[in-house]
Amino acid sequence: MATGRMIMEAPALDLELVALKKRVTALEEQVRTLTAANLSLVRSVERLHLTQPDLERC
Repeated sequence: MATGRMIMEAPALDLELVALKKRVTALEEQVRTLTAANLSLVRSVERLHLTQPDLERC
């Protein structure tokens, strides 16, 4: 009986697994986007400090 129950639940688990994989993929894309934005911001701040080093006093 336990085997029959496992077989019946397998499609539901497969659907949940697919949904989780899609969510992980979306989160990975967000991480890549945020990482690129952060790197861009850091580079901009570094350039700003190179061109105007007095800004630290502000």
